[in-house]
Amino acid sequence: MEHTEAELVVAAQAGDRRAVDELITSHLPLVYNVVGRALSGRPGVDDVVQETMLRALRDLPTLRAPERFRAWLTTIAVRRVSTHLLAERTAAARTAPLDAAAGEPDPGADFETLTVVRLGLSGQRRQAARAGRWLDPDNRILLSLWWLEAAGHLTRAELVDATGLSAAHAAVRVQRMRAQFELSRSVVAAIDASPRCAGLTAALAGWHGRPDPLWRKRIARHLRSCAACGHHGDGLIPAESLLLGLALVPVPVSIAVALSHHVAAGTAAGTTAGTAAAGAKAGLLVQVMHAAVTHPVLAVLIAGGLTAVTAAAVAVPSAQRPAAVAAGTRPPAVQAPAVPAGRMSLESANAPGRFVAYSGDSGTLTPVGAGSSRAARIGATFDAVPGLAGVGCVSFRSDDGRYLRHSSWRARIQPDEGTALFRGDATFCPRPGAVSGSTAWESQNYPGWFLRHVGDAVWVDRSDGSAAFDADSAFFVRAPLAD
Repeated sequence: MEHTEAELVVAAQAGDRRAVDELITSHLPLVYNVVGRALSGRPGVDDVVQETMLRALRDLPTLRAPERFRAWLTTIAVRRVSTHLLAERTAAARTAPLDAAAGEPDPGADFETLTVVRLGLSGQRRQAARAGRWLDPDNRILLSLWWLEAAGHLTRAELVDATGLSAAHAAVRVQRMRAQFELSRSVVAAIDASPRCAGLTAALAGWHGRPDPLWRKRIARHLRSCAACGHHGDGLIPAESLLLGLALVPVPVSIAVALSHHVAAGTAAGTTAGTAAAGAKAGLLVQVMHAAVTHPVLAVLIAGGLTAVTAAAVAVPSAQRPAAVAAGTRPPAVQAPAVPAGRMSLESANAPGRFVAYSGDSGTLTPVGAGSSRAARIGATFDAVPGLAGVGCVSFRSDDGRYLRHSSWRARIQPDEGTALFRGDATFCPRPGAVSGSTAWESQNYPGWFLRHVGDAVWVDRSDGSAAFDADSAFFVRAPLAD
């Protein structure tokens, strides 16, 4: 039976496990999108999402207006974001100069890039997503709410409640944020222009290459004074039209698993969760994974704690997968390539001279050649060893003993955690690539998901059967660039 949101809240407050399951699983994507866009490019997204949901579970019995659950939950998310940013600024002020306080952005927390990849955005929608990174921090929070309102996932009344402002004051704040957002869209369009204005190129001298409010102001001054760049704001489709009906970005499996673990353990920030949360231990584990993750395998069990198991433990009917990847493989008429072993480098088939490598702990597609530094060549060389989680598959180990894995869909280089989840994330199975002689690398624990590059970033993404995806996911196995 379908119930209204208010009825579910009342039932959950009374201890109904299924009602708690449905409330949490249906609202987790909303919270993730609020927090993700507000903190994009900064660490802590996963933690703030979990804190928000666990705080909501703990305080659910105190909610006196069940019909306002979504606004109440969004308010908690906004407050947790504000608290996180304040703590971050305070810590940075103690340890670093002001101009270095923001530090390097966290590629894995780049919500705008994730939005582009997961929702397949292009054109002005892609530019709009990237423009969000240029806003001031306070406006980033407001953008996250307004974006959801424009897309149809929040009402204006819920936006107003979440800000804690009056309706009139909230409208003024939104108008100012939108002006900054539209300016940021023009900035992105100008930077993306090909060929780029020579004057803008000169103005960007010394730019660190990352979106930054200070550089937004500098670039905006150039746009206002340059006849060649002044037209970049012309012809932009109103943002409301671009965002209308836009889906929520799916929740990464890491958040769903971690949240399930905390609830199953009956804890919330070190304290015992409410009665409703305790009653949800068994059901929430599967429900969260089902609602929040669109992967073809649900491989999470509970036995006094959280245990991830391999994909073989759960049989998933092929009808639940897209027809293009029903079996998680390329067409059966093409023989799968042999499983390689030993040292090697992986060159992109559609970006010659660019290799899968790592920078810090993030997987990248990097131009590397014989004339590159030894460090660069080592970073693009892996040992292909028997798969940590599958016969007939491989794991790619770096010189320092870390492994190539996927986490929140981004390729990373990390040390072996010794868990079943890590072993599955770090195991890839060779499949015939779209280009003759190339190989596509399928995730062992998410059939139908392949290593691919999006620009210079390496991701694990679900095949859509398109020629563009096939080209981006094809790699040549080359002799190792480093001895």
